Amino acid sequence: MLVILLNCVTLGMFHPCEDSNCDSERCRILQDFDDFIFAFFAIEMVIKMVALGIFGKKCYLGDTWNRLDFFIVLAG
Repeated sequence: MLVILLNCVTLGMFHPCEDSNCDSERCRILQDFDDFIFAFFAIEMVIKMVALGIFGKKCYLGDTWNRLDFFIVLAG
């Protein structure tokens, strides 16, 4: 939950129109946080896939919320 909250805060602080080339220190820091958050969610997804299995009714992709999570991480 803390990582989700951190993601919301960093998304709210990002100003794409002001710094389109990401030259500022603020933009680089926010980009580093974004990379960390993406890696965290990707690792979480892989751990859940290993623990639950990937396919089947009781497995990772058998749950609707996990499928949504999978597509969001895949799109990221």
